[in-house]
Amino acid sequence: MRSIRGKFLQLNLISILLCVILIGGLGLWSVSVIQRDSSKEILNLTCRLEGMQLNETLDSIKESVDLFCAMTTNQLPSLESLRDLRFVNEFVKDAEKNMTEIARITHGVCCYYFRVAPELTDYAQGFLYGKRHLTGQMMKEPLTNLSLYDPADTEHVGWYYEPQTVGRSLWMKPYYNRNLGIYMVSYVVPLYRGGVFWGVAGMDIDFDVVIEHVRSTHPYANSYAFLSDDRGMLHYHPELEPGTYMTDISPELVPLVDAFSWETATEDHPVFRYHYKDVGKTMTFFRLNNNMELLLCSANSEIKAPMVALFRVIVMVALLLCSAAVMMIIPIANRITRPLELLTQAAQKIALGDLNVELPHPGNDEVGILSRSFEVTVSSLRQYVENMNDMAFTDPLTHVKNKTAYNRAILALHEDMARGPVKFGLVMFDLNNLKHINDTYGHEHGDEYIINSCRLICHVFKHSPVFRIGGDEFVALLGGSDLDECDTRVAELDAAVEATASADKPWQRLSIAKGTAYSTPGDTAPEDVFVRADRAMYANKRRMKEAAAVK
Repeated sequence: MRSIRGKFLQLNLISILLCVILIGGLGLWSVSVIQRDSSKEILNLTCRLEGMQLNETLDSIKESVDLFCAMTTNQLPSLESLRDLRFVNEFVKDAEKNMTEIARITHGVCCYYFRVAPELTDYAQGFLYGKRHLTGQMMKEPLTNLSLYDPADTEHVGWYYEPQTVGRSLWMKPYYNRNLGIYMVSYVVPLYRGGVFWGVAGMDIDFDVVIEHVRSTHPYANSYAFLSDDRGMLHYHPELEPGTYMTDISPELVPLVDAFSWETATEDHPVFRYHYKDVGKTMTFFRLNNNMELLLCSANSEIKAPMVALFRVIVMVALLLCSAAVMMIIPIANRITRPLELLTQAAQKIALGDLNVELPHPGNDEVGILSRSFEVTVSSLRQYVENMNDMAFTDPLTHVKNKTAYNRAILALHEDMARGPVKFGLVMFDLNNLKHINDTYGHEHGDEYIINSCRLICHVFKHSPVFRIGGDEFVALLGGSDLDECDTRVAELDAAVEATASADKPWQRLSIAKGTAYSTPGDTAPEDVFVRADRAMYANKRRMKEAAAVK
């Protein structure tokens, strides 16, 4: 017959081995999943945030030029007036003043200009301002003599001829402006009156400013960002020359370049993995408003480094724990029998408030009697605690969850949102006419009104927890099909409430104001959603009162 000590030692050694295998396997799987998801999220989020910051500068330039063009076109009475030297001088002077004021409040401008088509006036008319690198001041520059250059000469006169040729406003690809000696990105707008081209206006951004912003984008120590056009040709790269195509870097980037054709500026893109110089890399991208692509790249080894380090720590801790446990089990097995040890451990857990313990089931000796007595006691305590929990988190009138349960749910949402975006919704309910029913017909009928309203809410939102957070206020925390079909559920509730209008008793005629809100990526706490739902509910309540007053 095997001794209790031997059984105890054997069982614990097997348990330790299974735990090590289970923890190691789960740890390895969890690390790989976390690494994959978090790296994609980090790269996408960083690329998007930096791209949106660049877009703010680009949008400010575009809006400023569009504003100037609208103002200037409205001030021009006719194309024939451009032949009048006195008028055109005053007209250009006013335009110069307007654009200078607009440029002064526009972020990132290094140059701005306006030029009247030479064929419409007897003199070169317009202005050109450029920022001097030494002083940082905008200085007026001599007008470019358009007749000296071929229209295809982008570096000198592309700013004038490209929008005229295309016939619409456009962002020019980065180019070196030889008139000013600046590498820039230009937004230019052709001006038309009655279908006739009469001039060009535009603003430029110093491309070095854009590059400095791109250089500062690196969520990992050795990651880097760069710029290309929508065909995959590089405009800036920390290691490669401009004009290089990404497909020349690696054939594995062909799907990435193909993805540029379906890209939008508001969605997260899949990450793309490739090899360059035998180094595995991961890349994502974001389209800028001037049709350039902002790309963010990081080495796979760097992305995985924190997770690999964490996995090593887990393995080391697991090995240390196993070694310590084995060293402890042997002397304990020599002194204490297994049933008594388990009973002692169970008693300690019970003393700490843990009633979910498993008790041994030995024979009919003294240890067995003690174990069964413990089991009966624990079962009674567990039932008592469950009853107390039900009382603590349940509203005694409606038997739905109470304000305390709601606070716990909000706390859990706080923790979930701290780890990342959470998809959920809130519907706020407020029972109309409760005070009138209480004052007129008594609190007994007021309670019946509350119970009937709560029963109806729970029936409609049967897949979501409902909380009573005030005397006449309820909240439904939406999830699953209730969240996906919220509008349908609200319509069902409205129809059910409307059906009670013909009830005989006033406290049977329900009136419920409601407000719905959903979580968004910009929310930092559940209270953000609660505030929106609360506002929507009070707005609905006001509309219901106004409708009732009209009737």
